[in-house]
Amino acid sequence: MYAQVIIDANHAEVDRVFDYRVPAQWEEEVCVGLRVMVPFGQRNTKREGYVIALTETTEVHEGKIKGIVEILDEGRPILTPSILELAKWMKKEYFCTLNQCLQAVMPAGIRTKSVWYAELTGQTAELSEKEQQMADVLEEQGGAVPLRELEQIFGNRTEYILRCLQEKKVVRLHQKTTRSTYKKEKRYVSLTENEELLIAAKEKAEKDKRLAGQLRVLSAISQGESLSVEELKEKAAVTDSPIHTLLQKGVLVEQRRQEKRDVFQLEDYTPTQPFYPTPEQAQALTLLREEEQKAQKRPVLLHGVTGSGKTEIYMQLIEHVIMAGKQAIVLVPEISLTPQIMERFISRFGKRVSVTHSRLSLGERLDQWRKARDGEISIIIGPRSALFMPFSNLGVIVMDECHESSYISDVTPKYHTREVARKLSELTGALLVMGSATPDIDSYHRAVTGEFLLLQLKERTKGSHLPEVFVTDMRKELEDGNRSAFGLPLQQAIRENLEKRQQTMLFLNRRGYSTFVSCRKCGEALTCPSCNVSYTYHASDKALVCHYCGKEVPVPKTCPSCGSHYIRYFGTGTQKIEEETRRLFPEASVLRMDADTTTGKNGHARILELFGKGKADILIGTQMIAKGHDFPNVTLVGILAADLSLNLGTYQAAETCFQLITQAAGRAGRGELAGRVFIQTYQPENHAIRMAAAQDYEGFYQEEILLRQAMEYPPFSHIFSVLITGEMEQEVILAAQRLGAYMNHYAERAGCTVVGPAPAPLPKFRGEFRWQIFAKGTDADRLKAFVLYTVEQTKKDVSREIRFHLAFLA
Repeated sequence: MYAQVIIDANHAEVDRVFDYRVPAQWEEEVCVGLRVMVPFGQRNTKREGYVIALTETTEVHEGKIKGIVEILDEGRPILTPSILELAKWMKKEYFCTLNQCLQAVMPAGIRTKSVWYAELTGQTAELSEKEQQMADVLEEQGGAVPLRELEQIFGNRTEYILRCLQEKKVVRLHQKTTRSTYKKEKRYVSLTENEELLIAAKEKAEKDKRLAGQLRVLSAISQGESLSVEELKEKAAVTDSPIHTLLQKGVLVEQRRQEKRDVFQLEDYTPTQPFYPTPEQAQALTLLREEEQKAQKRPVLLHGVTGSGKTEIYMQLIEHVIMAGKQAIVLVPEISLTPQIMERFISRFGKRVSVTHSRLSLGERLDQWRKARDGEISIIIGPRSALFMPFSNLGVIVMDECHESSYISDVTPKYHTREVARKLSELTGALLVMGSATPDIDSYHRAVTGEFLLLQLKERTKGSHLPEVFVTDMRKELEDGNRSAFGLPLQQAIRENLEKRQQTMLFLNRRGYSTFVSCRKCGEALTCPSCNVSYTYHASDKALVCHYCGKEVPVPKTCPSCGSHYIRYFGTGTQKIEEETRRLFPEASVLRMDADTTTGKNGHARILELFGKGKADILIGTQMIAKGHDFPNVTLVGILAADLSLNLGTYQAAETCFQLITQAAGRAGRGELAGRVFIQTYQPENHAIRMAAAQDYEGFYQEEILLRQAMEYPPFSHIFSVLITGEMEQEVILAAQRLGAYMNHYAERAGCTVVGPAPAPLPKFRGEFRWQIFAKGTDADRLKAFVLYTVEQTKKDVSREIRFHLAFLA
């Protein structure tokens, strides 16, 4: 029997199956999805691989075929049939190697690490000066040194010197493999079955007062009983010493048991029962249960205003699925959302639920994966990586806040979680439910045209109402002499809230690196006339650049719209807002929640817990505080510089702005107390600002879809991006220009439009220069073929050091 194996290497040259002989003793164990070690390459290096098929024949000559040398994971397959099929689909869809897709779907921390060592054999020979130097280094460091360390000392001559030493049999090379993480084991002890030995030990301890600790140990444990060392120490009131002595004498016997790490304490949560659904919720649940029973299921878009009870619908649907013996995956876009949703799910489902995310250790994450595989849990909650949990009978996939950009992977494979979840639901028969108060335009368009099932919740639960919204024109504030980041209406509202002992959330509508130029008098942002997106300000060149088409213009001295000199670039941060908050409201207790304050496993949970318990009056943050959180005492939300994300320099800027404002506003008045929202903006007439203030998603969609149609942006087209990177700037520019020339030459024939090339929004990152180019077309398959062909042609003409990163954006 032969196994077709994918080698754990990301090089395109080895992105194919390799045949290996299955040794006779393992023919019963080797199966599809299994992880194995195999000899690979000329040096027969032990490499990790994945069995993706088994055959009875091979085209490889019998004398050349190699055999599997080790089975990993106790012979249990690491890839379920559906996950393996999903990885194969991702390879075709996202233009990467199958191994890259396998790494994306496998649990973090499971891969082995291989290190090559040079080791002295103990034999002597006549050596050259360099050979002797290397032998001396090996001897000084204990006889064995990793090759990487030798390369740092001897440079590019390392390989030649080693080969000479090997020929003289002074040095041999060997490979060590280690695991990234290890299983957690716990020590247990029990009494020996040798009664004579046991009686003798007890009698001796009873006669000698110095052995009182041993006597307490022997009295604390019964024959046939097994206690952990920690339990025994506590029960017998002893240290490690008497237990260690009894183990050495054979009076106690030790066993080590594998334990899966828990990531929360159940005793911290109070059990809850399902709420009685509102009429809207009851109707949505009925339709969801009906859809879940169908053989051919449509993806469901659950569009509900903030506070409409979407999470309760998720939980009641999941309860229905679990009762049928199935499992559920609940995806959340931000780690910051995990603590609150975890509390609700654990209170409802107890031990049947667990969580995974990047703030957990590799061992903790791997153990949650094992719990899913072994049927110990029925629900997993986590970010997009949780989608690949190895459940045996998946019933439902919930994608909460489905509009969030964090569902789009920014590393290879650059996948959209919605599309991968949809494919997984097809492979497993699970129902995909996507929930949001502000769905992305593409998803909502698919729902209104019938591709998705659309369910709507238009009212808040618990009798609460949407908050009252006030819009502050910051142009008027400037005219009145207020240069603060806080408009006077918001300042007054915060003071009133402090007097009432009610809480306030301040949200800075800012994303990443984007810096744009705007007029503070009329609010106009400078945009590229060709692409209808904001220019980005480059301080190094003191120029404005369009990151779509590459157009570059100088920063004007006056506003092109109104002639004002109040023109400046924008870009402020939460730290500056925190400083000003403390200055304006010295009596207030202030918390800040952003990337700097939430480091560590429980960084988000700690801040949210403090705020939820009323330990702070004001919480300041970026988009991570704008969604999903439910604090009944928050009655005021201030949205500072609401129009910042209108100027992101992408066609989705208005959509992002509307989503962030609506989500942030939805944090106010979620309890019995009425809520107020203050939106501060230089562009109060913009349709995204107007519709967000009115909490009118339908109105925003109707205006935005017309703009998308006029500009031929998705969903009326598809967009493909190619990011070109390299360490030499001129080589990157040359490659981008060459690709642009090929694309423009074939564009009309392919029915595509080419935009760029242009510097990427981050023109230099981690030592590499970055340019990008976009291709747009209405036929997705034709567009992909066009991009692949032109990239392959370009690769023939440019340096091998240049890398092309392909991403299907929409």
